[in-house]
Amino acid sequence: MALKAALHVFRVADAGLVLLKNHPDLEWTVSRDHQGLVAAAADADILVLNNRMCTPRLGQDLRAVMSGRLKWIHFTTAGVELGLAMGLPPGVPVTCSSGINGPILAEHAMMLLLASLRRLNDIREGQRAHEWRRLQIVESMGSLEGATVCVFGLGAVGRDLARKLRAFDARVVAVSRGGTDPAFDAVYPRERMREALAISDATIVCTNSDRSSYHMIDSSALAAMKKGSVLVNVARGELVDEPALIAALRSGQVGAAGLDVTEPEPPAPDNPLFDMPNVILSPHCAGGGSPAGTARRQAALFGENLRRFRAGEPLLNLVDPDAA
Repeated sequence: MALKAALHVFRVADAGLVLLKNHPDLEWTVSRDHQGLVAAAADADILVLNNRMCTPRLGQDLRAVMSGRLKWIHFTTAGVELGLAMGLPPGVPVTCSSGINGPILAEHAMMLLLASLRRLNDIREGQRAHEWRRLQIVESMGSLEGATVCVFGLGAVGRDLARKLRAFDARVVAVSRGGTDPAFDAVYPRERMREALAISDATIVCTNSDRSSYHMIDSSALAAMKKGSVLVNVARGELVDEPALIAALRSGQVGAAGLDVTEPEPPAPDNPLFDMPNVILSPHCAGGGSPAGTARRQAALFGENLRRFRAGEPLLNLVDPDAA
């Protein structure tokens, strides 16, 4: 008997759609709304979700219809915080797609970092004003050559960033909850992260969001950073204490910030970040622009996990529901 899989499609170009083509051996039910997903999940062995569509009401309705048949929940997104917060059926293994956007997220982080160091905002402002501000822009520019960059996270994004940063002749250190990685010149445990911040010309946040990382970059961490250094965040807004960051940007403790995420999202129209000349704010779009690569990596991850699921082997990218 074929395994039954329920897939929720969040948008037309949802990466999860590639799974239909690659695994016709599964009996798929595709939904595009709340009611359709709940109906499909009631009789599914595998449930494929997108974090962005998870709400407390959906969690309540899913738990109400579960018959005990469900054996695996897979998220087509790297983030699962909304899914965990809504409450998933207990005792069911949960996997996420962490790593499938690693290369493109790292590319976006590099863009934010380079644009901040090379003062793209100042260049654009001079262009809009029809002014040739060469001297003042040159005096404020930075470079990755010989710089030290601190990366928070040893995952796919962090490792790809290390490779890209080395190509720009930067020294790369990391902060991690545990472990080491030869891609980095040094790895600091979180307990010593202020040591890493103090020696770094730029910091890139690309680690998971959970209870242990909430407001990890707070006022004391910002104060520990090298004065005038750059902060980039392509992870989640809640990892950075936003009011503390705004204060540090205004004082010059942090020289510039490149942010793809905020807390909350979207930010309020009167959020100071929109108007700060030393901030580049992108609308949580770092994972965009590589649909073919993302779909390919999504298919490879799900395919390997499906093989493991059938063989009774441990699944990749297992999520700890208690970490939310």
